[in-house]
Parts: sequence; C-alpha cells; structure tokens
Amino acid sequence: MAQNKNGTESPSHSDETARLAEVDTSIDEEGRTDRMLMGWQGWFFAGVAVAFSSFHLYTAYFGNLPHMQQRALHGLFGVVLALAFFSLRPGRKYSTLPWYDWALIVCAILPMGYVLLNWQDMFRARLFPETHHLVLTLMAVGVFLEACRRVLGWSLVILALAALAYAMLGHLIPGTWGHAGFSPERMASRLFMADSGLWGMLPGLSATVISIFILFGLIVMGTGGGQAFMNAALVLAGRQVGGAAKVATIGSSLMGTISGSGMANAAATGSLTIPMMRKLGYRREFAVGVEATASTGGQLMPPIMGAGAFVMAEIVGIPYLTIVMAAIIPAILFYLGNFWVIHLSARKEGIAPVPAERIPGARATFTIMFFLQLIMPIGLMIWFLMSGYSIAYAGSQAVLATLIVFFFVNWEFGLKEKCLIFLEILRKAGISLAMMAVLAFVAQIIVSMISATGIGVKFTDMMVFFGGQSLFLVLIMAMLACIILGMGMPTTAAYVLSASLAAPALIALDVPALHAHLFAFYFAILATITPPVCTAIYAASAIAEIRWTRAVPDTMKLGWVAFTIPFMFVYSPQLLLEGTPLEIMLVATVKAIGVLALATATINYFATGLSVAQRVMAFAGAFMLITPGWETNIAGLALTLAAMILNLRAHRTAVGTPVV
Repeated sequence: MAQNKNGTESPSHSDETARLAEVDTSIDEEGRTDRMLMGWQGWFFAGVAVAFSSFHLYTAYFGNLPHMQQRALHGLFGVVLALAFFSLRPGRKYSTLPWYDWALIVCAILPMGYVLLNWQDMFRARLFPETHHLVLTLMAVGVFLEACRRVLGWSLVILALAALAYAMLGHLIPGTWGHAGFSPERMASRLFMADSGLWGMLPGLSATVISIFILFGLIVMGTGGGQAFMNAALVLAGRQVGGAAKVATIGSSLMGTISGSGMANAAATGSLTIPMMRKLGYRREFAVGVEATASTGGQLMPPIMGAGAFVMAEIVGIPYLTIVMAAIIPAILFYLGNFWVIHLSARKEGIAPVPAERIPGARATFTIMFFLQLIMPIGLMIWFLMSGYSIAYAGSQAVLATLIVFFFVNWEFGLKEKCLIFLEILRKAGISLAMMAVLAFVAQIIVSMISATGIGVKFTDMMVFFGGQSLFLVLIMAMLACIILGMGMPTTAAYVLSASLAAPALIALDVPALHAHLFAFYFAILATITPPVCTAIYAASAIAEIRWTRAVPDTMKLGWVAFTIPFMFVYSPQLLLEGTPLEIMLVATVKAIGVLALATATINYFATGLSVAQRVMAFAGAFMLITPGWETNIAGLALTLAAMILNLRAHRTAVGTPVV
C-alpha cells in the first residue's frame, strides 16, 4: 500500500549538530530568526520536532492513519512547533516559553486531540453540531491563524479572515456577490466536523505528499548534497563568460527544484553565491537578481518542481509524469533566457570567469558518491513513478535510498556523527514541516470558504465577462490575480489559491486543464520576484546588504522573459509536448529564438551596444516570434536577424576604427 510523505529541506551538518538541547537561532523562510529556547524546554521542543519528522517517515513506510487523524496530528505538531519556535512579535527572543504560548498550545491540543479521539462520531454528527463543537472550532481556527501569522506574517491571515467574514456576513452584501450567509453552527460543521474544512485536501497533501518531499530535500542537502550541487555547478559553468552568475543559477535552480521555496533557497544558496559574484566584479544589484531569479525558477524545473507537480497531479487528476514532461520545454526557455541575459551582461560589463583554482576537478566532483547521493535517489523516485507507484511511495523510497547511502556508504563521518547529523536534520525538518503545516491549514480555510460560498464561480464569471470572451484579456486578468494571491506565499499555498480562482476562468474559455493550472502555477511562483512583495529579492538583498528596491530593475531584466512563457504555451500547446515531434521541434526552436531576442533587447547588447533602431527591431522581432502564427514568426525572424547583423557590422566597424 503506497504511503504519502513529506519533502525535505536543507540543513547543514556543522559541529553544532549535537546541541539539540539549545534550539539555535536559524533562519526560516521569512528570513526571520527563530527564538532560542534553553534547558529542558530546548530539549523538549527539539524532541517534538524530531518526533514530527519521525512520524511522517513512519507513516511513509507503514501506512497513514485514517485521514482525519493523520491531518489532525499533522496540524497539532505543526501548531505546537510554530508557537514554540516563533515569537509573538518578530525578533523577540526568550530563553523560556511565555505563559501565553503555553495557553495557546493547550488551545491547540484540545480541538486536535478531540478529532484524534472522536473523529468517527464527530463526522457522523456533522449536521448537528453542539456548543462544545463551536468552541473547539473557534479554538482550532484561532491557533492556526496565530501560528500562521508568526510564521508568514499577515498576508495569508488577512485573506483567511476576509474569507471567514465573507462566509458569515454574505447575507449583508447586496447583489451578485451576496449569499445566504453561514451561521456559527454551519461554520463549525463545515470547518471542523467534516473533511471539507480544516481537515480537507491541502492539509491532506501537506500531511502526506508534501511532507515526504520536504524531508527528502532536507536529507539530501544535509547529508552532503548541497555542496555536491554547488561543485557540479562550478564544473559545468565556472569557466564560461559570466561563470560565477551561471554557477549561481545552476546551483540555486538545482536546490530550488527540491526546496520548493524561492525565499528559503535564496537565503540558503545566496550566502555562497552572492559573495562569490561580488568578488568577481558583479554589482550587488545584479548578484541579487541572479540569485533571486534562479532560486525562483528552480520550482519550475522538472522533475520535482518544489513538490508543485505532485500537488497539481492531485488537484487536477493528471498523472505526475504528464505534468513533468509538459513542463520541460517551458523550463528550458526560462533558463535559456536567464543564461543569455547573464552572458550578455558579463560581456557588456567585462566580468571575468571564475578563477581556475576555485573550480574543483570534474573527476573529484562527479564521483560514485555524487551519483549515489544525488542522481540515484531522484532516478529511483522517477522509476517508481513510471512503474505506477504512488507519488508518496516513490518519495519514501528516495528518502530510504538517501539514508542507506549516508549510513552505509559514506565514510566521511563515524556512526555517532552520522546519528547526530540525522537527528539535526530531523529537528530542522520538523520546524520546516511545522511551517508548511500551518500554512496549509490556513490556506485550506480560504479554499473551503471559496467553495462553500460560490465566490470562485462568481470570480470566474466576472473574469469571463470583463474579458468579453477574449482569451488574451482573461489571461492578463488571471496573471494579475495569481501574482497578487502569490505575494508573500510559499509555492504550494500560492498555487492552490491561484488554481482555485484563476484556473477555472481559463478552463471556462476552453483552455485545457493542464494548460490552465500550469499558467496559474507559473505566475504564483513568479510572484516571489514581483514587487512589492518579492520575498526572494528580500532574502538575497539582505545577504548583499542593499535595499531590495535597488535590486528590482536587475531582477526584472533577468526574470521578465519568464512572464511571457505561460502565454506562449497557452497559445502554442506544442511547448507542452502536444503535437507531432516535427511541430514540437519547430515551435520550440522559434520560441527559443524569440526568447534570445527578447533577452538581447532587454540588456541592450549583442556584439556591442544596440542602437535605438536595432533595439526597436529586436523587441519587435522578439514579440513577433513568441506570438502564434507562422507569418508573424517569419517576419519576426527577419527583423531579429536584421538587427543582429547590423549590430555585428557596427561592432566590426568600431573595432577596425583606429584609436585617436
């Protein structure tokens, strides 16, 4: 029987791993510091974090609890750890837990414990809630909202409060947007006593599929995979023009596809890549842009896609491998544009490659351990998926393979050190899982209220109405909605909210479900580099020690090509591998040339700086290439070639002119 599990994160194994008694000040996905607990409380909550991770490893291999129990226990662990490790006010540190946090923990234990013990009777009585059910509902919703506020800030909490207010006060709203309104009893029935509310789909995914991949990522990174990723990136790109930025892009994208958080990835890998780029002459702003864009784009890159592909498979009902295969060409176009911007910028600014002495040898990098640590677990996971096993089971086998290699093949550490490293990974994974859990439960409140009140259908009708049945206008509106909903959100929550509102509007205009959901997925992720709430830029700017607003122009130059890709694959489904091989190859080639032309015009450099006329021609040619229609594409190709030829001639003329 296939089990579901969590994904992992990325802890490092320093000599401090043995200090589980003191919960150290580590950086979470928001860049905020955890609070430090000392003495028995440090030991206790470190143990709770280890137990949380161990619970998900256990259920991955031996089967899940009944779904409401699985989700309630996941939520209980998540809330307790979030309240323990995140202060009431950001930056306030305590060596012991304040009394009010203990009170909140009790308020979490009561409703979640009730569900664990009485879930069958509660489900049967869901149409007739009693007074104690109302109290337990209020307690559960309250502690989830407070835990989410501490972990993420106010953005998702405000959306949840608005959704709850809309559900309860709908009878006071006139016109189309009004509804009958929900009584407290109906709210309790919907949110607490049925599996369509707090114990619904998104917590279910978090408690099974997402959790195993959070664990997988953290175990891979914590057992040596992080440094292996960076070494591989140095070997592959370090000697090229713009090598430092290309190394950062490859390394961050490889880690981003596993970590599933643009901000967390920018904070983790940026501490290595940004100083390296700075030493080799890159401006701080450009270094931030490279790191933020690459960390974000990793979530768009198969095969893991930050666990987003697994969530999409569950929501849409499309096989995981179908989604991954469809995402390949768009991901290639994303990084093609990104690399071309980096290459031209490095040539324009005269940036040197990475010094040879800082690049490890290929033989020393691509060792048997490299393949056993990184390639084999991912390959094994893909093999299980292709063999028809569930996503969660495939993830659990990848985790098992990674641990076998670490404990029985890796001789870098002794057995005692390995056990301490593994315990530290489980502790940090427990905190990461707690963050994901509270976000999932609060996002589920929003999704549940959207479904119950019918506002999702009304939003779809509004988009179609204002779009006037124009697909392009609806795409623009859907893009804006996804970016707004995704601001400040982790990938999974951002995608689920975007998919619940924007994707149905596209499907209503006969856009296939896969196209619509990939469109929502792309823009929900790109929100992390879109001002004003651009969390990946925040994290990278903090490392570079500059104001984030200074890095926005460079980040947009590097990443804005990505904003055209979802429009491309909606209008040209060949990019999602739909069509004959010849059609797919031709369309992909044309769009790739368009991406290169757009990047060239954006940087305003090819062989030399573009003149105004050349830049206008390059922009016009690029947009004609990335839009559908062969006549338009041919004209765009002609314009682009003309601009590049003129620029090459200008460069040769300038080089041949004697210096006076």
